[in-house]
Amino acid sequence: MKNFALLITAQGCSLTGGYIQTLVLSWIAAKQSGGVPLAWYMIACYLPVAVLSYPLGRFLDGKHLKPWLISSEIGLAALSLLLWLAAVFEWLSFPFLLVFGGVWGCVRALQTPIYQSLPKRLAKDLKKGTALLTAVTYAARGLGPILGGLLYAKWGAAVPFSVNFASFIPSVALLCFLKIPQGERGQKPRLKGWISPLLRIFAVGFFGVQYNVTFVSLIKEAGKGSAAYGIALGLLGLGALAGFLIKTRFKKELPRFVAVGGMGVLNLLLLLRWGMVWQSACILLYGSLDFWFFAQSSYQLSRAAKERELTAVMGLYTIATVGAMPLGALLWSWVSKAAGLSATFSAIGGALLILAIIEKRRR
Repeated sequence: MKNFALLITAQGCSLTGGYIQTLVLSWIAAKQSGGVPLAWYMIACYLPVAVLSYPLGRFLDGKHLKPWLISSEIGLAALSLLLWLAAVFEWLSFPFLLVFGGVWGCVRALQTPIYQSLPKRLAKDLKKGTALLTAVTYAARGLGPILGGLLYAKWGAAVPFSVNFASFIPSVALLCFLKIPQGERGQKPRLKGWISPLLRIFAVGFFGVQYNVTFVSLIKEAGKGSAAYGIALGLLGLGALAGFLIKTRFKKELPRFVAVGGMGVLNLLLLLRWGMVWQSACILLYGSLDFWFFAQSSYQLSRAAKERELTAVMGLYTIATVGAMPLGALLWSWVSKAAGLSATFSAIGGALLILAIIEKRRR
C-alpha cells in the first residue's frame, strides 16, 4: 500500500499543476479566438491521446513500466518549463498553443494507460484503489483550476505556469521510489468483448464531459473572468471528492444509469439562470455524478482485463474517455455559436437522459 500511496501523491502533485495549465491555456485560447477555435485547441491536446493510447498500451504490456512512467513525467515537466518561457517572452500565439497541445497530448498518451493500469498492480483493494485514483484526479481538477484562475487574474500567465513546473519536481522525485512489478508478456486484447462498454463510456463522455466548452461560455455570458471559470471547474473536483467520501463511507454503488440521468437533469437545470449560487450547486453535484460513473467504469474494465492485456485495455478506456472530449467540444462549440448556450444545454441534457434509459435497460 506504501507503493500506491507514493503513486497517488505523485499524481496529485503533477495533476494539480497540469490543471492549472489547462485552465490558463483554455482561457487564453478562448480570449484569442472564441468558442470553435477553442475546440480546435482541445482537439490538438486530446486527439493524440485518443489515437495513441491503445497502441502504446499494447507496446507497454509486459515491460518494466517505471522507466516509461518517469520519462513521461520528465517530458511533461520539460513542456511546462517551455510554457513558462513562452509566457515570459510572449510566444503564446494561437498556432503556438496548437503545436504545444499536440506534443503534450503525445506524452500524455504514453503516460495515461500506465496510470490507469496501476491500481490493479499496486492496490490491495482494486475497487477502493480505482476510486481513490479517480478521486485524486478530480481533487486535482478541483484545486488546479481555482489556483490557475486566481493566479492568472492577478499576475498573468507566467506565474501559474511557474507553479505548474514546480509541481513536477516532487512528482518525479516520488516516482523514483515507486516499485512496479513487471507484468506478464503482453497480448493483444480481443476487441469484440470490449466494444459495447467502451462505446457507452464514449457516449457519456461525448455528451457529459463538455464543461470546458459550456462552462467557459456560461462564465463569459455572466460577465465573469478567469477566476470565476477556475472556481467553476474547481467545484467539479470538490464534488468528485465528496462523491468519493460518500462511496467510501457507505460502500454502496450508485447505478450508472442514475449517474448519467442525473448529469442530464443538471444540464437542463443550468438553463435556469438563478444566479451563481444555483449554478455552483449544480456544478458541485455534477462533479459527484461524473466521478461515480467513471470510477465504476474504470473499475469494471480493470477487473475484467487479464494481466497480459491490462495496459492495452486501459489504453482503450483512455481512448473512450479522452477521445470523446475534443469531438464533443467541436460539436458543442458549434451548436453554442449557432443556436446559443441554452440550446446546447438542452441538447446535452436530453442526450444524457436517453443514454440513461439505454444504460438501465442493458443493466
